[in-house]
Amino acid sequence: MEMHKEQYEALIRRFANEIWEVGVTDDITKIIRAQIDRAPNSAGCNAEETTRKFTYMHKGYMIQAEQKVSLTVKKCK
Repeated sequence: MEMHKEQYEALIRRFANEIWEVGVTDDITKIIRAQIDRAPNSAGCNAEETTRKFTYMHKGYMIQAEQKVSLTVKKCK
C-alpha cells in the first residue's frame, strides 16, 4: 500500500511553479510537510497564511486589507 505522503510530496514538487505564482510561501509548505510527516496516511491537510496586510488610519477611520493564501492537499476520488 502506497502512503499518501509520497503522493502529496509528488504533487507539491510537480506544481511548485504554480504554487509560487499564487503566493504560497516556504512557511506554508513546511507546515504541510510537517502535517504529512505527523500523519503520513491522512486524507488531507491544510495551511493558511496572511501574505500581505495593509492598514491606513486617518481622522478616526481605518482601512484594512489582507491577502491570504490557503494551501490544501487532499486525496480525491
